Amino acid sequence: MPLSVSAARCILALNCGAFHFWTDGGGNDMADAAKRAWLTIDDAPTEDFRQRVDELNARGIRAVWFCLGERLERYPEEAVHAVRNGHILGNHSYDHPAFSKLSLGEAREQIARTERLLDGIYPRAGVPRPVKLFRFPYLDDGGDIKRDELQSLLRGMGFEQPGFPGVTYPWWKQEGRPERIDVGCTYDTWDWRLQEGGEMLPELLARMDEHAPEQGKGLNDAPGSNEVIMMHAWIPMDAFRLLLDRLQAKLLRFDPPVHLTVQIRPAAISDLPIVHPFQCDYLHRESAEDWKRRLADVPGMYLAAFADEDLAGVCYGQPSRRREDAADLQGIAVNLDHRKPYARRGIGSRLLRAFERVCAERGFRRIGVGSADDPRVESFYQANGYRPVELVAKDAEGRELERVDIRAEAAEQAAERKEELRRKHGAAEVIFIFEKTLD
Repeated sequence: MPLSVSAARCILALNCGAFHFWTDGGGNDMADAAKRAWLTIDDAPTEDFRQRVDELNARGIRAVWFCLGERLERYPEEAVHAVRNGHILGNHSYDHPAFSKLSLGEAREQIARTERLLDGIYPRAGVPRPVKLFRFPYLDDGGDIKRDELQSLLRGMGFEQPGFPGVTYPWWKQEGRPERIDVGCTYDTWDWRLQEGGEMLPELLARMDEHAPEQGKGLNDAPGSNEVIMMHAWIPMDAFRLLLDRLQAKLLRFDPPVHLTVQIRPAAISDLPIVHPFQCDYLHRESAEDWKRRLADVPGMYLAAFADEDLAGVCYGQPSRRREDAADLQGIAVNLDHRKPYARRGIGSRLLRAFERVCAERGFRRIGVGSADDPRVESFYQANGYRPVELVAKDAEGRELERVDIRAEAAEQAAERKEELRRKHGAAEVIFIFEKTLD
């Protein structure tokens, strides 16, 4: 399918052998006039966690709490309370080590141990887990020696960069923060210095009045860059309130994390007026009756992402006709309109992971999907843990010309083989078949 561009709404659609990017209308991508802020709080939960969650809710603030596994074991009900009250729980390791001092295996175990606990909290709260977020203890990302392998580890474990749009500090970009998987911060309250005693509090409050955006002190640079603010869950409650008071006195608008605005659920027959036309426009065309039959035949395998009443994306598939233990992903499409707060915030990856969970619950061990003949689509699947297993050459009518097994080939060899097939057949397209084994 060719790439087509017109102007204001954008759709990224990936289906079996097709990629479509569509825009419609006019207008520029304008930055928010308001200075938005997101509150992130480390080392949760605590014994008085409910009180802190309720304090934030009374102020109209929902936070991302980065949790330690050892504390989740001690205070699971407090964590459930936070989720039920609209907050997000992220992973902060099991017992707060410096990751630059860990082996890759030790790092994985620290993260996985806490993941198992978090995966138990959300079902108890009766809330689907919206996103997997991670912050390194001490913001220690492994340094130059280990940073890349730790980023690969996080990506492979399904973590993603959260929806914090509009952070425009040059130093943020120079550090590669937009591409990093772990969650950083633009403003550190330094509340961890309260370990030295309560006499530090005036200094922390005064620091908020400084204006040095290039040094990570840009709270007074309004509208300016949006802010990701870091606090800690264990500081004294009176200091917690005073820091919040001072933050709320700034020209900041505390927003919920973007992922809270998008809910992924199985499509229902009642969604036909909005979901069916979307599918027909950007993925597979079929009658309304066939669409209803699809939902009935494979319940739960057609997922839709909604931001209130706005359709943010769809993802659907069915049991494989070739293998009993496998499912086929047939289509995935997301709205990329820059004006939408959720645009380009990992909705495609979230839909993909939700589809994987559904497949795993149904007993499937693998998922297969055909990519488009497009490097961006291939990169999307590879970034989400899919590996190429076959190449298929097709003519202009979509007829298969040759299929080649490439499981044993390295990435560079597979890319070369793809071009060999294109030249050999004069193929209109050569697509990768990707596969992922489910844990």
